[in-house]
Amino acid sequence: MSAAATFVRAALARPEPSQRPVRSFGPAALALGLAVFGAALASYVLVVRAHPDRLWSPTDLQVYYWGGATARHTPRVYDLDFHIGTLGLPFTYTPFALGVFMVLSRLSQSTVQWLVACGSIATLVLSTWLAWGLAGYRRNAGRLGAALTVAGLALWTEPMMQNLAFGQVNVFLMVLVLLDFTQRDRWWSKGVGVGLAAGFKLVPAIFIVYLLVTRRLRAAAVAAGTFAATVVGGYLALPREAHRYWLDGLFDDASRMGVASYVGNQSLQGLLARTLRLDVAGVKPYWLLAALAVTAVALPLAALAHRRGEELLGVATTALLGLLVSPISWSHHWVWIAAFLVAGGCLLHARRARWWAWLLAGGLYLLCFAWPSLAYSDRPAGPVLPNGLIWLVPYGPRDVEYHWHGLDHLTGNLYPLLGLLLLAGLAVHLLGARFPAPLRRAATSLLSREGQPRQP
Repeated sequence: MSAAATFVRAALARPEPSQRPVRSFGPAALALGLAVFGAALASYVLVVRAHPDRLWSPTDLQVYYWGGATARHTPRVYDLDFHIGTLGLPFTYTPFALGVFMVLSRLSQSTVQWLVACGSIATLVLSTWLAWGLAGYRRNAGRLGAALTVAGLALWTEPMMQNLAFGQVNVFLMVLVLLDFTQRDRWWSKGVGVGLAAGFKLVPAIFIVYLLVTRRLRAAAVAAGTFAATVVGGYLALPREAHRYWLDGLFDDASRMGVASYVGNQSLQGLLARTLRLDVAGVKPYWLLAALAVTAVALPLAALAHRRGEELLGVATTALLGLLVSPISWSHHWVWIAAFLVAGGCLLHARRARWWAWLLAGGLYLLCFAWPSLAYSDRPAGPVLPNGLIWLVPYGPRDVEYHWHGLDHLTGNLYPLLGLLLLAGLAVHLLGARFPAPLRRAATSLLSREGQPRQP
């Protein structure tokens, strides 16, 4: 058998009981967290107050609210568009999600906007707290400080800024998944959060596959059953919309979500469409091959991480897989960067990484930072706003992305390229013993002062 086949067989084998050593942070971490998060939140509030027309006018949330309000009066939501200026935006989420927004639309739009904005920030902190727990850190003030530190850093990344500016729901779906995986495998409720997230937005269903390959069959069944319940509930509450969405194939119509080649689509399909200069139909065969290849690598790595007791790495790898292989992954879908930051911080902290390893990690973080700048379409007269590097390339109508050259491709395809780099780094971490000795020594030297994990 080849080495690859041996690795896959080992990764997918029945996991043995494995508990990572419980670690902890000192009290100083709380002071650091309060300072970082306080500064990040204060600066965010100041920027929003300075540019409310751009940062406090959440387009996507307006579509959600309109969809919920419209569904209370007509069963034709999926046949209609919400018009903002010259834009006609359809409601693209599931009937279950539509039912949730039907309930929220009974509140004023302003109230819903405040609930989503404040809830997103609070949920970001909860997500980082849960992620540190999955990494094996004790519940204490130090862990709260670490959670606040990462939440403050994540708040000023482009994905989170976009999430807040558009009024998106991705951080709520992330916390549902993380809550699920903090539960013990024997608990009956494990899987409910994944099922609800998948019922709201289909991509989180990738975590059901993760539960299957890690042989947590009961949790996978609970997740699948919960997802099925959201589908049935959608049919009972909104039969015509459910029929349009599920039986008429709207769930598989990626064109309703936008143009695949648009720079905001930071998935493998977006990367390939822009690089090969192909439309959705033309790029589909290449995307399918790439998605299969990445899945064949990422799923065994996630399963191996679980088998070794590194659940956070398994969950983060599965999230990364979903972002890469989904036909459309807008940059604001990448709010999972919060979990990636915790996973990286855990690895560096546990191995007492050298200063230049921390510096390298900081450089990767800064690539995703929301830098105060002018987006390309705003030049030369637009305001200075928090923008990611991906928005500094030419983009917009008339397939501008098809005419990129040189650094445009690196900058405009930043997230999928970083995602592939993270997968390669994870492979080095999990399969270090299988690599040639010189490469193994170099990787160990990069990550650790002593070449061995630090004892807690």
